[in-house]
Amino acid sequence: LAAENGVVVGAGEYDYSTVLEIKAEPNEGYHFVRWSDGNENPIRTVVVTSDIELFAEFEINRYSVILHATNGSVSGVGEYEYGTTITITAIPDSGYEFVKWSDGDDRNERIFEITSNIDLTAEFAKEIREVVVLAENGIVVGAGRYEYGAEATLNAIPNEGCHFVGWSDGEISALRTITMLTDTVFTAEFA
Repeated sequence: LAAENGVVVGAGEYDYSTVLEIKAEPNEGYHFVRWSDGNENPIRTVVVTSDIELFAEFEINRYSVILHATNGSVSGVGEYEYGTTITITAIPDSGYEFVKWSDGDDRNERIFEITSNIDLTAEFAKEIREVVVLAENGIVVGAGRYEYGAEATLNAIPNEGCHFVGWSDGEISALRTITMLTDTVFTAEFA
């Protein structure tokens, strides 16, 4: 009895007509496939009537890495042999940021040694953008923090005895809507 990537229990010398149990035990990360005579049972009984030569065949285990993402993409998906070292990465779409994996780990790039199946979801959230408004002789309603892509409505309201002149970017309407793609600073000019 012989094996590679595992051991065989039961080899030895036995008297004629001995009923013998033989067993193929895989090493960690491997599984039993078959005996050299085609038998696929890892534990079997044989009756000794002559010399018996059997080889136990083992194969390395393969495991799946399944990754899910919405509002981003992932890399590292595939099927890998036991013991392989892989890197998985979560990449947010524009306007989103990586939050965490479904197992709670907040590193967007991780290294695994494959010993079992992996099934994880990358969680992303919209980035937060801020609009800051500076103003003298009036107030502006609508400044603050917004999700990426949201619309912020700004309204410049002059103090009594003053009037709105315009925004620092040249816009002249006191009421305006901007799409939040970047952090923004405006000055509302009053006279």
